[in-house]
Amino acid sequence: MNMTGLVARYADAWNAHHPGACAGCFAPDGERVWRVLAPPHVGGDPFPRFRGREAVREGIASFMASVPDLVVDVTALSDGSDGRIWIEWRLWGTHLHDWGPWTARGEPVDFVGVSIFTIGDRGFAEERLYWDQLLMTGPPAAVSTAGG
Repeated sequence: MNMTGLVARYADAWNAHHPGACAGCFAPDGERVWRVLAPPHVGGDPFPRFRGREAVREGIASFMASVPDLVVDVTALSDGSDGRIWIEWRLWGTHLHDWGPWTARGEPVDFVGVSIFTIGDRGFAEERLYWDQLLMTGPPAAVSTAGG
């Protein structure tokens, strides 16, 4: 997929494993909002918000440390009728380090998600993330690719 602009910079920063560059794509008071139930180690709001570049950087760095060989592939991109941009993405790698209660077993990680961005004058004002927790944190045997 040929991407340009802020979304391309963001995807490139993920693939470069550079949480500071990811956070730099956000406005100073931008938010990264999980629209999935948070794992217990996050605490607080069951649908966490990471507000401000430093909080965004810390959250991304924590996940990148747990899957240090991660790759993010943007598989679809579109402008919404309300000016937002959405992407569908796939993330894969190897879970080598614990992330809160998600105990590393060296298992492969491979899941898809959607991000919806509101763009402001100084970067992402908001990223809303949606993904299937079972695909991300379930043991490999819990996810079947067989039809039926």
